[in-house]
Amino acid sequence: MKPLTADQNAFFRRIADLAFTNPFSSVREQADCELLGITPGSMGWFDRMESIQARLKCELDQLQRKKPFNIRDYSGKTYEIMLFSWLFYAFHEVQDDFSAFIHAQGRAGDHPIPLPFARRLIAMFEQAGFTPRETADYIGLFYQIQRGYHFISESVHGQCDAMIELRMRLWNNIFTFNPPWYLNHLSGTMEDFSTLLLGETGTGKSLVAHAIGCSGLIPFDLEKRRFEESFTGAFQAINLSQYSAGLLESELFGHKKGAFTGAIDHHTGLFARCSRYGAVFIDEIGDIDLPTQVKLLGVLQERVFSPVGSHEKLRFSGRVISATNRDLQQLRQDKRFRDDFYYRLCSDVITLPSLRQRLGENPAELRNLVAKLLSRILRDPDERLVEEVERKIAASVPEDYPWPGNVRELEQCIRQICLAGVYRPMPYRSSSSSLFSEENLEKELSAKQLLQAYCRSLYERHGSYQAVAQITQLDRRTVRKYVVD
Repeated sequence: MKPLTADQNAFFRRIADLAFTNPFSSVREQADCELLGITPGSMGWFDRMESIQARLKCELDQLQRKKPFNIRDYSGKTYEIMLFSWLFYAFHEVQDDFSAFIHAQGRAGDHPIPLPFARRLIAMFEQAGFTPRETADYIGLFYQIQRGYHFISESVHGQCDAMIELRMRLWNNIFTFNPPWYLNHLSGTMEDFSTLLLGETGTGKSLVAHAIGCSGLIPFDLEKRRFEESFTGAFQAINLSQYSAGLLESELFGHKKGAFTGAIDHHTGLFARCSRYGAVFIDEIGDIDLPTQVKLLGVLQERVFSPVGSHEKLRFSGRVISATNRDLQQLRQDKRFRDDFYYRLCSDVITLPSLRQRLGENPAELRNLVAKLLSRILRDPDERLVEEVERKIAASVPEDYPWPGNVRELEQCIRQICLAGVYRPMPYRSSSSSLFSEENLEKELSAKQLLQAYCRSLYERHGSYQAVAQITQLDRRTVRKYVVD
C-alpha cells in the first residue's frame, strides 16, 4: 500500500491519541476542539463525536480508493497508528448499538443475551484483516468501553470540579491512566487491583461501586455471538452492617447443610456468587470486627475460601470494591482496623465529595441535582417545577445548612417538598457539643437519657451501630433504638 502522506500521518496520529484520552477529562475536549478547529465549549460532546467521525470516515475512504482497508498492509509505528484509528472509527460506528444493547441486557437480567448486531460487527473486523482472536478481544473491549462510559455517566452527575475529577478517577480505575498498559498487560488481571471508596453517608458510594463493578472486561464468544456473562450478574454486593457477627461469615463464605443450628440447606456466599469476570462490593467495611478482618484478609491474599462447615477450597477470582464512611486512619490508630487488611483494600482509594463541598465549589450544582433527582421521582418534570422546588429548598433550609445526609438527604428533601411543600430537616447535632454541657447538666438527665445521648454522640463520630455496640458493650439493636428514638 502507498505510504501515508505527512498530512494523513499527522491526522491519524491525532485520532490514535484521542482513542487513549480519558473521555471525561478537559484534555479530551481540548484535543477534540483542536482537531476540529473550534473553540472549547462551542460544541457539545455528541456533536463533536459526529464531526470527528465524519472527518475520519472521509480520510479512511480516501485510503480505500484503490484497495479496501486492511490492517495487515501496515507495519511498525504506522501499524499502531492505523490500528487505533480504525478501532476508534469502528467503535463509534456501533456505539449507539452497544448503548441499546446495554439497556436490553439490563432488562434481561443475569442471563447473557445474543448481541443483535454481532454478524455486522464481526464482518467489519474480518474485512479489515483482523484474526478471529483479535476480533473477539476487540468486541469485548468495545463493550467494556461503552459500559464504562454509560455507568459512570449515569452514576456521577454534576459539573463542579470535584465531580469532574471523580468521573476521571473512575475511568482510570476501570482502564488505568495508561490504556496501552491496560491493553497489553492489565486487562486480564484487574482482579488484583482493589478499590476503597471513602465518603460521608449519602454521597453515593454504592452507585460508584456499581459503576465500577458493572464495567469489567467480559469476553465475547464468537461462535455463540454473545458475551460470556451478563454484567448484571457480574456485580455482587453486601452491606456488612446488616448482619450479626454470627451470620456474617455465612453470608460472605456460604455454609454447608448442617454446619450449625438452623443451617437446613446449603447456602452460597458472596465470594462463591462472584464470577471470574465480576466484582464484589463490601459496604461498611469499617464496621467488621477483627476476627472477620483476619478471615477476609486470608481470602484476599490467597484467593481461596471455604464455606462454613466444609474443608472444600473454593477459588475467588473477582475484583474487590469496599466502602466506608468511617475514619479508617483513626480506626487503625485505635487498633480496631488491621494495617495489613487496609493495605489489601487500597490499590486505589477514591474519596467521594460531600454535598457541602459540591455546592461550595459550584452553587449551580443544586439546580442540576434537583433536576436529576426529580426525574427519578416524577414523570417528565419541567424547568418550572425544578425552579419551584429549588425555591422551596432555599426557603426551608439555612444558606449554610451542612446537609449531613448529603445527596440522599436532598432526595428525601425533594420528596417532602412534593408532599408537604416544605422541608423540615432534623436538628443537626454537632459532635463537637459536649455531652456534659451546662445545658445538659441543668436538665438533670436520667441514666437512660445520658446513655441515649452518649450512643448518639458515638454514632456521629463512628457512623456505625456496630462500632457503638462494641464500645458500649450493648446489643446492636439496643444501640440503634437509642440513636433513632
